[in-house]
Amino acid sequence: MSAAELLAKLSDPDRSVRNTAALDIGSQAETGCADALVDALWAEQDFFVRETMTWAVTRLEEAARPAVLSAVGADQPPEVRVQALHVVSKFANPETVDVVLPHVADPDEAVARKARWALGRIKEPRAVPHLIALLGEQDIEERNALTDDVAAFGSAAVPALVAALGADDHAVRRHAADVLCYIGHPDAEDAAEALGAAVAGSEPQVALAALMALGELRGDAARQQIEAARAAGDPQVRGTAERLAARKPRRVSVRARSAGSE
Repeated sequence: MSAAELLAKLSDPDRSVRNTAALDIGSQAETGCADALVDALWAEQDFFVRETMTWAVTRLEEAARPAVLSAVGADQPPEVRVQALHVVSKFANPETVDVVLPHVADPDEAVARKARWALGRIKEPRAVPHLIALLGEQDIEERNALTDDVAAFGSAAVPALVAALGADDHAVRRHAADVLCYIGHPDAEDAAEALGAAVAGSEPQVALAALMALGELRGDAARQQIEAARAAGDPQVRGTAERLAARKPRRVSVRARSAGSE
């Protein structure tokens, strides 16, 4: 089937015809169809067809990227921008980060959420400070989403999270500890000392969050910080430290041992 015939089918009333056309364009890597496919994606109302079109666009990334990045701009409707950022996340191309970064705090929350999510999929370390700057979100759903986004960077996010443990805002310190807890072993082992300082020098909510993060680590430094917390003045912190100290040591995985020996 010719490229012209495939393009015509992208606007067919039958969803199965549109879906098959997108599959064929992606499978055949019809780069000449890239811009028209991108336009069809923004107009597509069916979720499953959109996903097929998204897959096809990623197959044509080099040809389609300019049109996709253009659609991220603030002059586009929010639903188009969200879909464009979704495609960018599928590209997972570090070259797209500078286009995504301005939108992490977009006035449209759906756009901002998708921008942050995209950065977590791209995993370009330059994005970490921009996400760390948003720690302390009060809405629990947004807070959890940001935790996932930052944690996706693994060890690359740890130095900035350690710095955030010393922030003036207790909500930021607690959120940083929560993210380190989510990252856990082995990527967050280097944060053990800073987490221990947060346990010793913070109000109970932050101290408990830092202590729980220490509980997700397996190194000697983390165990020493947990042991020290058994002398904490706050009974809840002290009791949590007692429970963590009483646990049997977790076995280090073969993968982690191999990584540590390299």
